[in-house]
Amino acid sequence: MNLLAVALGGAFGSLLRWSLSLMLRRADAPLLTASAATLLANVAAAALIGVLMARPFPDSRLQLALVTGVCGGFSTMSTFSWEALQWVKTGSWLLALGYVTASLALSLGAAAAAYALAHK
Repeated sequence: MNLLAVALGGAFGSLLRWSLSLMLRRADAPLLTASAATLLANVAAAALIGVLMARPFPDSRLQLALVTGVCGGFSTMSTFSWEALQWVKTGSWLLALGYVTASLALSLGAAAAAYALAHK
């Protein structure tokens, strides 16, 4: 049952991530748009995990589905890494550094703020 909880949550999180990138896609700036979608997904997943972890879960399977599954499927560290590398490969070191810095700072801030707000 734990495996099923993680699998279903992960599938849902992955579908959310794909839907977000479809909504933000623009043909004129594909790398910038893709990076914005990844940044938004990572920050949103960080905020969601902050809220989810602020209180104990009545059911460990629900926690597995939401935290490990949904948040894990929705956030995209591998995509983030690939997009940062693409900025570097195009010689856009400043954009790469800004993207990495914004991703880390905003995601950590979102997790901390969401945890603090939900923990009250």
